[in-house]
Amino acid sequence: MRSATSYFNGTLYRKTMARFWPLWALWGLGWMFLLPLRLLNLYFSYSAQHNASAHKQLLDAARNTPEVLTPCAILTLFFAVLCAMAVFGHLYNSRSACWTHALPLRREALFTTQYLAGLSFLLLPLAAAGVLTAIVEMSFLPVADWGEVLSALLVCLLAQSGVCVFFFSFAAFCAMFTGHILALPAFYFILNWLVAGILFLVDALLNEFYYGYIGTAAMYTVSEYCTPIAALGRAVNWRWRYSSLESPETVAAYAAVGAALFFAALMVYRRRHVETAGDVVAVSVVRPVFKYGVAFCSGLAFGMFTAAFFNFMSLSTLIPCILVWTVIGYFAAEMMLKKSFRVWKAWKGGAAVTGVMLVLCLVCFLDLFGVVERVPDPGQVVSVRVDVDMGYPYDGGRTLSANLTDPAQIEKIVALHQAIVDNRDNEDRGADSDSDYTSAYLYYTLSGGGRLDRRYCSVPLCAEDLDTPGTVAFALMQLLDDRGLVARAYGFDGFLEDARLTSAYLDGVQLTSQEEYDAPVYLDDYRQELWDAVQQDFAEGNIGVRWPFGFNRTYQEHVYSARLIFEAAENYSETAGEAGAYDKTVSSSRSMSLGITLTPDARHTLAVLDKTGIFEEGYTLEHDGAVDGGTEVVD
Repeated sequence: MRSATSYFNGTLYRKTMARFWPLWALWGLGWMFLLPLRLLNLYFSYSAQHNASAHKQLLDAARNTPEVLTPCAILTLFFAVLCAMAVFGHLYNSRSACWTHALPLRREALFTTQYLAGLSFLLLPLAAAGVLTAIVEMSFLPVADWGEVLSALLVCLLAQSGVCVFFFSFAAFCAMFTGHILALPAFYFILNWLVAGILFLVDALLNEFYYGYIGTAAMYTVSEYCTPIAALGRAVNWRWRYSSLESPETVAAYAAVGAALFFAALMVYRRRHVETAGDVVAVSVVRPVFKYGVAFCSGLAFGMFTAAFFNFMSLSTLIPCILVWTVIGYFAAEMMLKKSFRVWKAWKGGAAVTGVMLVLCLVCFLDLFGVVERVPDPGQVVSVRVDVDMGYPYDGGRTLSANLTDPAQIEKIVALHQAIVDNRDNEDRGADSDSDYTSAYLYYTLSGGGRLDRRYCSVPLCAEDLDTPGTVAFALMQLLDDRGLVARAYGFDGFLEDARLTSAYLDGVQLTSQEEYDAPVYLDDYRQELWDAVQQDFAEGNIGVRWPFGFNRTYQEHVYSARLIFEAAENYSETAGEAGAYDKTVSSSRSMSLGITLTPDARHTLAVLDKTGIFEEGYTLEHDGAVDGGTEVVD
């Protein structure tokens, strides 16, 4: 008869399960407390209080059983690597590795048996806890509720099983590449966060090299989905209002990746040499990847940390720090691979990786790809989402946060962008007493679906540039003179949309008999009149005028220190759930406020304030506009 290849050995499986029983028993005990014991404790606690709602409390808890998945995903991350260290621990000692591989078993049988044993550590206690939970639910809840609570329990068990399959398969995959038991958890956790870490380091480095650079949304999406604990932690989030997981498709995708990692780990194990037990990296093909990867990551991580620690964050000092730590990382990796300090003969590889890193730094430093100078053509911009500092005064119009589609407004934003780029080397002018700073966050959507994002912080403004086209101050002034943009900055159009005025008060007014500003003066009886007056003054250009500089006499002569603040409440309703007992409409309200600085020219608003009688009570509006530097008072 032809002999068939065996992929499983029952005796070895049972021996492994018996040998490491404390590990899976501890895991099972945790799930007992999380599922059946928690439900029993909840039910009997309410029953002991003679509470008629004990069944309702148990039903609600059973419906929301999957809410334990998010914290359990983190626990699974750590427990999975412990299981892998247990079942594959024989690979990390020469004596045990030789003894195990001397057994009359093929490598396929050894690997599959140990893999299934380790996976059983996670899944069998989970299944037992699930069965006991089902018994509890069926014992204390009416038959009419069984379908709902058991389906929630099944969702919990399936999702947790998918998380277990991925994390254990990933740990088993990492176990095949190392011959040292302490290297396994190190590789496992590093690789779990490797993509996110590299993207973070590259993003931080490009922020230093490229003025205004900001990472794209696609980069952050890739980072999340390549960081398993982040993606799975979000995916298993239980939305109790809708009785569903946040993203069951993500859990299924990661479970499929776990199944693929099983076969990949098996292929590596079949070609692994027993003699590599004790080596940090057991697969020869991976050694160069490990060595140069450590050099690259240590150069970026420790180089940037050193420069930041000593406040050396200039390119002339940042690049040498990166190069020094690249060399250190390279030789440290060589020492780990050779298990010796005599590694200086490998200087050629160190010189090569340092040269490559230097070239990469110089390419970024010289901006050979024109990243910094890239400003879109206004005709190619479909829309732009902006967050622009709109200068003074400090009130509700301080920041323009809007999505702009008007071609004329887009052209002004692009002009500001171009001015910032063209004057990027004039940052030292910000020390001038007649200067100030602004900021601009720009997120373009281009024709053809392209995107361009830039972020500029602390951009210097110089008063002498206000009348000079092409300067930042001139370009910003074009935005401040656009009353449509200023109105959007204040949010006048949407403030009372689906909302109602609830209050109006003055902040920053002073009683003549006191030296300090008094408490806010509420004018609720005149709130609608004040709102209408502010709208009329704004339309006439008498209020809401923006200034790029706040510490000069021209500005101070045209504003008061008092602000008129409106409060509104927005009523909204929300449907919670999709079907059954969760169908309900929740009514709520959201409060909003909008403040606008008063000016001497706001004649309509000042007339209403005079009508309220606050000036007769001794309140005054002040601004620093007197010729002699004193205080000018309006009463």
